[in-house]
Amino acid sequence: MREQKINQNKRVRKRKKNHRSFGTRFKSMDRKAALLYSILFSLFFILLIRVGYLQTVESDSLTRDALALDSAQNKKNARGLIVDSSGKELVSNISRSDIYVDTETLLKSKNSAKYKEQLISIAGKTLDMTKEEAEKRLEKKGHVLLKGNVDRSSAMRVRDTDIPGVVVEDFEARSYPYNDLASLIIGFTNKDGEGRYGLERYYNETLSGNSAILSSQEDPSSVVEGGGSLKLTISEPLQRKTEEILDNYREKNQAKRITAIVQETQTGAIAAMASTDDYNLNYPYRPATKAQSAVWKDLSQEQKSEMWFDNWRNFSVSDTYEPGSTFKTITAAAAIEESTTNPKKHYYCTGYVRDIPGITITCTSLPNPHGDITMDKAFAESCNISFVSIARELSKEGMLKYIRAFGFGEKTGIDLPAEQEGMVPESEDKIGDARLATMSYGHGIAVTPIQMVTAISAVANGGYLLEPYVVDEITDAAGNLVEKHGTVVRRQVVSESTSNTMRNLMVQVVEKGTGKYGAVDRYLIGGKTGTADKVSETGGYEKDKYISSFVSVGPMDDPKYTVLVIVEEPEGDYFGATVAAPIASDIMNTALRSAEVPYSAGMKEKQAKKVIVPNVENMLLEDAGKALTDVGLKFNMASENVGAFGIVEKQAPKAGTEVDEDTIVDLKVDPNDANRKSVPNFLGKSKGEVERLLENSNIDYIMEGEGTVVSQEPLAGEELQKGMKVRLRLEEKPSSDKDNKSEEEFGAGEDRSKDRKDPKMKTSSTKQKTQEAKNKKKRSH
Repeated sequence: MREQKINQNKRVRKRKKNHRSFGTRFKSMDRKAALLYSILFSLFFILLIRVGYLQTVESDSLTRDALALDSAQNKKNARGLIVDSSGKELVSNISRSDIYVDTETLLKSKNSAKYKEQLISIAGKTLDMTKEEAEKRLEKKGHVLLKGNVDRSSAMRVRDTDIPGVVVEDFEARSYPYNDLASLIIGFTNKDGEGRYGLERYYNETLSGNSAILSSQEDPSSVVEGGGSLKLTISEPLQRKTEEILDNYREKNQAKRITAIVQETQTGAIAAMASTDDYNLNYPYRPATKAQSAVWKDLSQEQKSEMWFDNWRNFSVSDTYEPGSTFKTITAAAAIEESTTNPKKHYYCTGYVRDIPGITITCTSLPNPHGDITMDKAFAESCNISFVSIARELSKEGMLKYIRAFGFGEKTGIDLPAEQEGMVPESEDKIGDARLATMSYGHGIAVTPIQMVTAISAVANGGYLLEPYVVDEITDAAGNLVEKHGTVVRRQVVSESTSNTMRNLMVQVVEKGTGKYGAVDRYLIGGKTGTADKVSETGGYEKDKYISSFVSVGPMDDPKYTVLVIVEEPEGDYFGATVAAPIASDIMNTALRSAEVPYSAGMKEKQAKKVIVPNVENMLLEDAGKALTDVGLKFNMASENVGAFGIVEKQAPKAGTEVDEDTIVDLKVDPNDANRKSVPNFLGKSKGEVERLLENSNIDYIMEGEGTVVSQEPLAGEELQKGMKVRLRLEEKPSSDKDNKSEEEFGAGEDRSKDRKDPKMKTSSTKQKTQEAKNKKKRSH
């Protein structure tokens, strides 16, 4: 019993002991928890203080750091460069900045009004902003762009003011150190560095490289592989000089636009490509001309967009035109290749093609048609009538075959965006008699300038149609060669023999025909002139608006360059021979001498005899022609339906100009055969001449005296009103050798008229001429 009690007491003591042990442990644990809670509370309190500090004191700094970190984490490759054929940088990369303002942070800051005034002030001084502009921006809430695309030094000056809420965001931008040089070729990028136009767009993937998106664990300073760089076939000095030449002639001719392409004849490489409608690559959204600036503020956004697209479009690849008589080069090459003609084959030019219903085609030789003429001379003197015959001999099928073979109606493959195919007949069934005739001299077909220059190169280089290109080499970021373009032969269109023949024919155009102004001292140059009516956007042709062009190859003994010049809507003189050929001559001269091309064998410096151009305005066309040929000049005209009573309205070059002997004087002739008539110049004419001239003219006239006309009323050039009579007073002049000579020459002129085998050209009734005026016709020379 006692033992049980003792054991029970032991258990009680043990429980008490255990109880005391547990209580002690519990008290110990409570003290540790309290300590832990105290530490956590202290840390939380410190964190709250820190957050408050960061939100109020260092907000701007953290924002800048966050933007910088975000920029680093989304770092892209450095865009590749674009250099000219010698390695000169045409496009590079620079750092630019956008300046933002967190307006809420600015307003919550102490002295916010003071900071705002300070920011407006520095925006005016450093960012070239007006006070009104800055205030308007700062009225907005949130993260507001104060000024975008700012040079980095200016942005740093703004950031260093430490104005609350100001954030500077840097980015890489393209820089075009030559501003508008080759702008239609190079193009530009948008804010995100994506190519928008030109090479920047066409080679966008190559230039940008592969983007390297870095995770937050990666080092933002790690090296990123850059984009590829482009080395062009374009030479900066030649491109610049070409643009200067075009600008000078545009002002001289008051033309809407002038375009030129210089291509390496044997390779297809583009050495220069320019148009007077260029723009500043650094500011592509600004007005490109003074005329645009004058109306810019009044334009809607849609109108501005249309103007931008017009400024950026490259006419050389994206627009089409009717080539006019430069296309006779294609017709001739095709016919010679098919053996349907040869240089000494004879044709007969009456001045007209009248066997096509609804259309009368005339020759620029009128009123003195070529008559019997060989093919080579028809090419040199641009005889439309002969080339209609040449096209008919070639046939519709043959004509279309070579149009397509020379690359018309398809893209050339040039490495520039937005290239057009042009417009050619889909099949021979689509070619009527009228279209076959007019296509022979470049009407009724639409081509791009790049198609035309490439086709002419094929004619001259042995017959090989090449792929044109502007990028010669592509290198990676380390400068290693990745790709070299090289010459790409698409096909051989004509034989070497035909090409040789065509080179000789083109030389005759420059040496003896319509292309004399395209010559270059000490080089053998070949070429072809062209003048075409401008096609209207609404159909048909624009009245009194023309496209003048000239294509040349030089030197012809070893072709180096092909040059195409297109002058759109020149004022006054509009003939390709006198408007476009001199421009091509200047460009060809620059290109050949820049490339140090050796002089052609046997070509000496030109020492031409100089003559003074006589005044032939208001003269009858036949009299004007005689006056010009008497002093050693030639003449050309392209007026419609001109009969014996046609009067010269304008001439180019102007009277009194000193020119080389054999220079062609272009004449604009009024047919003068409708309901009104202008009075021609009768002074110096004999009684017989006057009678022959006015025969069947329905003009009443009175002649007083004998001999030659010494005065007339109305005066030459005045309009003859209905019912008016022309009064002519004649006087005898003492006989002299000079007078006898003049009579002989006049007689010779009558004989030449008879030799034309076209008696209708001698005199023509008003009724006949009026009917001719109603005929639709197209001309080109």
